[in-house]
Amino acid sequence: MNQIERLQSIEAYIPVDLTQPINFLVAVFVVYFFVAFRYFLIVAPFQLFFYRTKNKFWISRQIYKKLPNKEKQIYEIKWSVLTSGIFALAGAVMGLLWQLGYTQIYLKFDEYPLWYMPVSFLIYLVLHDTYFYWTHRWMHFPKIYRKVHAIHHKSLEPSGWASFSFHPIESVIEAIILPILILIVPIHPTVFIFHLTFMTITAVSNHLGFELLPKSSRFLGFPKYFISATHHAQHHKYFNYNYGLYFSFWDRIMGTNHEKFDSEINERLGIETKNFESSDNSTQRA
Repeated sequence: MNQIERLQSIEAYIPVDLTQPINFLVAVFVVYFFVAFRYFLIVAPFQLFFYRTKNKFWISRQIYKKLPNKEKQIYEIKWSVLTSGIFALAGAVMGLLWQLGYTQIYLKFDEYPLWYMPVSFLIYLVLHDTYFYWTHRWMHFPKIYRKVHAIHHKSLEPSGWASFSFHPIESVIEAIILPILILIVPIHPTVFIFHLTFMTITAVSNHLGFELLPKSSRFLGFPKYFISATHHAQHHKYFNYNYGLYFSFWDRIMGTNHEKFDSEINERLGIETKNFESSDNSTQRA
């Protein structure tokens, strides 16, 4: 069996029968190891580089005047480790649903046109972002916020470690969208794994405290329509703005995009606001 054929077999992803309770329990611990390992593997290099860099360019991209100290970072790690356990349970449940035949996960690469693979990734991003935006706004209702979401917002100036720093209830809310999506929207497991990795990387980069978007990204509309570190840092600073996960279209539609975002991201990228707006207007006229 070659590698392509192997990726079209469910055993390549789930080698045991999850309907057996002991196997399911072991799977939760195995998935927990991978989720936690992925978290540390992705966050640690970002933290080591950016928190020690002497590079003038990256120092100019620093969003906070003062980076979070070790005590604050340990606080974020503790909650993230707990969240990883809840995400692991959700992962094992998804595996069980897949084995039982309830999901829309497909294995054969030719079951759908190849172009559907990137399209399915985009569909998951849009639906995940929509779910996140509205549940995020709900968690900012005062009673819910105080009991649940305040854990995450204790990091007024978060580090990359804060990407999974949630109250257990919030972790459950964050986790259940993916099991729901695989019941409804067809996706290949390789695309799903890519989505999970992309989700983690963007969560880390958006909490990092350094703006990573290149100046050239303005020509593709990235600063305006995609969530960046500057965008999410404003959420932690102003609380009731910038709720999006991947895109800012819900924030812009619902009037929750902070009024200073465009000028702040332009300043951080070294773009003159007047020229930026002029370019946008020229594009619209064209």
